[in-house]
Amino acid sequence: MFASLRRALGMLFDRDFRGLVLWTLVLTAALFVALLAGVEYGLARLPELGSPWVNRFLELIAPVALLLSVFVLGAPVAATIGAAFMERIAARVDAHFYPGDSKVRRAPALRSVGESVRLIGLAILINLALLPVDVGIPGLPEAATVLVNGWLLGREFFDLAALRHQTPEQVTALRHRHGGKIYLAGLFIALFTAIPGIDLIAPFFGTALMAHLSRRLAHLESSP
Repeated sequence: MFASLRRALGMLFDRDFRGLVLWTLVLTAALFVALLAGVEYGLARLPELGSPWVNRFLELIAPVALLLSVFVLGAPVAATIGAAFMERIAARVDAHFYPGDSKVRRAPALRSVGESVRLIGLAILINLALLPVDVGIPGLPEAATVLVNGWLLGREFFDLAALRHQTPEQVTALRHRHGGKIYLAGLFIALFTAIPGIDLIAPFFGTALMAHLSRRLAHLESSP
């Protein structure tokens, strides 16, 4: 797993991947800005909620809500951009690092779209479900969110990458046999999504990491 981690980190500074890194970074930043603008707009347009002091309180906590939004939105944004760029990044990883591997197994377009939508939907739902924890238990939310997102992003990013070369049944079996490594890789991705500034490179990093890990685990099992 750590060899895949080193390669994924190295790709961030590799001139051959500079264009993809820049594209994912710019689009990730744009998506964050759009979502945070939506949150700010919604807070500013809240109607009178019973008495003026309630709205005054909401105005005072609005900056805190925006900061919290950055943390909560990290995984959904990474899922959205990562799913959109999975094919391009994984194809470049294959060509650059694993040129002798088997040809890409083209999954049906509807299945690929379905897997991507599933990842994005789960990321949104799980992080919304964690929102009460984020607000109500100071000190613990970061750890809880990273642990849960580590499982989600590790599992789903791995599946998206591995399905390019293997059948769904093979991918599921591979994931079950190497669940610990995949979860650990997912924790690194989740950690990246939780750090403001670093979260901008989380989609590229997560996609590259799982493209490497899926190939290396397949090699490990195929070797005598």
